[in-house]
Formats: sequence, C-alpha cells, structure tokens
Amino acid sequence: MPAKRYQFSGPLNELDYARAIDPLSRSGPAMASFIKGIAVTSGIIVLGSVATAMAYAYYKPQRQFQVQLPQFRKGGLEVTAVFSRGQQRARQVADQNHIKLCFSSAEDLCLCEEVDVVSVVTPPYLHCKHFLAALEAGKHVICDKPMALNSQEAEQMLEAARQHPDQVAIVDHELRFTPMLQLAKEHLQAGQIGQVRWLDIRLIQPAPSGGRKWDWWADEAQGGGVVGALGSHVIDSLRFLLQAEVSSVSAHLRTMVSPLPDRTDSQIKEATSEDYASLQMTLTPQSAASSGVWGSDHPGSPPYKQPTDDGMPEIQAHVTLCLVAHAKPCMQCVIGADSGSAELDLLTGRLSIANHRKQVVASHRGYTSVFQEGECLLGSAVQQALGPKKDKLALQHAATIADGLAVQYVIDAVRASSEQHGSAVEPKQIDVEPW
Repeated sequence: MPAKRYQFSGPLNELDYARAIDPLSRSGPAMASFIKGIAVTSGIIVLGSVATAMAYAYYKPQRQFQVQLPQFRKGGLEVTAVFSRGQQRARQVADQNHIKLCFSSAEDLCLCEEVDVVSVVTPPYLHCKHFLAALEAGKHVICDKPMALNSQEAEQMLEAARQHPDQVAIVDHELRFTPMLQLAKEHLQAGQIGQVRWLDIRLIQPAPSGGRKWDWWADEAQGGGVVGALGSHVIDSLRFLLQAEVSSVSAHLRTMVSPLPDRTDSQIKEATSEDYASLQMTLTPQSAASSGVWGSDHPGSPPYKQPTDDGMPEIQAHVTLCLVAHAKPCMQCVIGADSGSAELDLLTGRLSIANHRKQVVASHRGYTSVFQEGECLLGSAVQQALGPKKDKLALQHAATIADGLAVQYVIDAVRASSEQHGSAVEPKQIDVEPW
C-alpha cells in the first residue's frame, strides 16, 4: 500500500517556515476577542472577525508576541487590545504591535464592552485569578497551559466553568489541532500498527541566547519549569492520541543551572524550578478508548494481549524534558506497537507511520513548528465557533477545562514523586466530560 500523505493548505502557506520557534516564550500575552463583520484572511473565508487583546509577556519580553499574536492573526483573528502591568508599558506594547486598546489592569480588560473572549497567557500563578475574572465578566475564555498552579486552583476553575455553561472555556493545547497529531490519532485508533506498547519522548530546548535570566520561569512558586511548560503538552497529547489516562508516574526533577542573574536588576538569585525532568509513566485506557490503540482488530495484527494481572492493558511512556544552553533542539516522539511504529517531530510537524515490514503506510510532511501551526488552526477554530457561523464543532478537538484538570493532577503527581525520590505516585483521576 502506498504511503498516505496529507498536505495542509490555507493560512499556513503564508507562515515564515524558516523561523525557528521557542515554545517557552509563549507564556506572555493574553487574549480577548470581539466579533464583527465578515473577513477573508489568508485564503480562508472567515465569518466574523474576532478581535483579540493580548497580555504582555513576563518571560523573554523581546519575543513575547512571536507565537500567539501572529498566528491568531493568520488564523483570522483581529488583535485590538493589550494588557500589561503599567500603563506606559501597555501603551508601548500596543503601539509596537499595532493594537488599538491597552490596559494596565486585567480586570479592566475583562470588563471592557468590546471584549467577548479572553485568552489567559500570563504566568501560571495568575491563570486562576484571570480565568475567574473573565468568566465572571461574562466572557469566553482560552487559558494557556499549564492551566493552573496546582490541582486545587484547577478544581476551582472547573467548578466556575460548570457554573457558566453558556460560555466557551478551553485550554490552549494547540497541538490537538495539528494535522500531524490528528493523522497519528486516526491511524492509531484504527489499529493500523496494532496495540501500542511504549513511547519514548524527548523535548530538549536550548536556553535563550545570552544565557538564562532569573524571572518567573525560574521560580517554582510562580509556576516555572519544564514540567509545566513542556510536560503539560506531552501529557495532554498522550491523552488525546491514545484515549488514555496516566495511572502511575515516577519522576526525577532537577535544577541544573542555578543561581541566575535577575532579568530586571541583574542581582543573583537561586532558581527553584526544574530545568530537567525524567518521567516514567504508565497509561491505561479511558472508558471510551478505541480498541485500535489498546487491542487492535486490524487485519494482520497479532492477537490482542492483556499484559497485566488484573486484565487492564498498559502503555509505558518514558519522557525526558530539558532546557540546556547551546543545545540542538530536539522534540521527538517514537511510538512502538505490536505491528509497527510511528515517529513524530514537533519541530517540523513531520509524521511517519510504518508497519512491521518497515513500509511507510502513512506520513505527513510538516512545514514548520507544530506550535505555530497549531496556534493558527486554534485561532481559526475560535473564529468559526464564535463568529456568525456559530459552529461549535470547530472546537471539538479543543482541550476542555476538565482535560486541563486531568493534566494538572498528573503534574502534581510528578512533583510528589520527585519529592519522594522517584517513588511511583498514582494521579487523581477525573471523568472527562465530552463536548
């Protein structure tokens, strides 16, 4: 069978594919949106132009708008306002990025009559506060990852979302919208390579040019570290791909580079967040999991196997997350199954699925970082869902607040395991609500 190749056309054709992306720089601007008119953007007819208000980045401010703002614009969203701590800085950021409105108070932004959707992309320790303020102001909300500082805050956010059922509340896990992840999910759930057995995931991120500085990203109390910035992507993507829950995790977290000079005054401070993480996770199927991932009935696949004494199938995942000075970026996932394997490259969006004869049965040629691609597609989905078309199915792949809480439970278990010197910890489970 010839390889099945998926090509994506639309707004991504206008991306600057040569530009490297730093996913750690995303924790910056927060968004608000206003629906008006009809716009045609990047080859896609958009019913309703959505205006967005972004919050000033607290990490790598010189690259604060490199991901969400330009990609949401390419997806059909019109940026209209910015939030920053300090009116002068807010005005400066607004002028630099051709944004109409600026606010020095996130609460004032949420109360603005020209705002219908707020995207919370401030540091994690502020997520819960800004999320609740946006919901109380009657806005739809997109919350950046990790959703909260801890599971207690995440539970509070889920309860608030349930009390506002008419408002859209999602987590900005943009990888779910990429052709790479959706094609991989399609073939895995169809049993194309049989029962999945293991995954090896490596996300190695170079440190910022000029060396790391102390800011919120180096402070565990503010939600900094590779587990929240990169690990949350991994956990959510595994749950999405495999229809799985993390039933057990063993983790070792380390702070390799400390102390660091403060970004504002160059004073030397101790870094408390981890810049290295090694995770060993056991995944088990969700109640609605596909038989393809967990026991394939695909022709040519080996007989279904139950690897555990209690009859519950398992998948083992080893994850390495690291922030290293002068390192070559590496963001790869290898999936091993009974009848083949799959390789995903997050830097290029490339996917290759091969059977047990090493024949490529499906592939996707990526053009750019999946973080850029996914953000653009998420922006387009928001446009379709909240514009005049009111197509809520456009957001069917989005991570719900319940999904965000499930990820937060795993993150809390990761930290608990590391504190116990790598002892296995079972994350608290949640019944994920379908759309």
